Amino acid sequence: MILGGALGNAAGMEPDVKAGFILFPMLVHTLDLTVSTIAIFFVKTKPGMPGITAGYGEVEDPLDVMKRGYYVSLILALFGLFYICKNFLNPPQAP
Repeated sequence: MILGGALGNAAGMEPDVKAGFILFPMLVHTLDLTVSTIAIFFVKTKPGMPGITAGYGEVEDPLDVMKRGYYVSLILALFGLFYICKNFLNPPQAP
């Protein structure tokens, strides 16, 4: 946040444009917490117990279960980071 403010001052930006550079680190960390929380809900196995529950089927690989949450967080983070960068780090161009 301090670096964003110093960058805005050095570039002579308007206060409303400078605010985007100041808020950017906080928004990225907020996105991180939100995406991680959502992805946690995708890391789960099939209900039941293998060998005890009838019709359970094949046992899932634990790495596949973890990768499912990783892919969800990756996609959400890409879209969220694109949105944040486009709206907060895109100062208006002078004519």
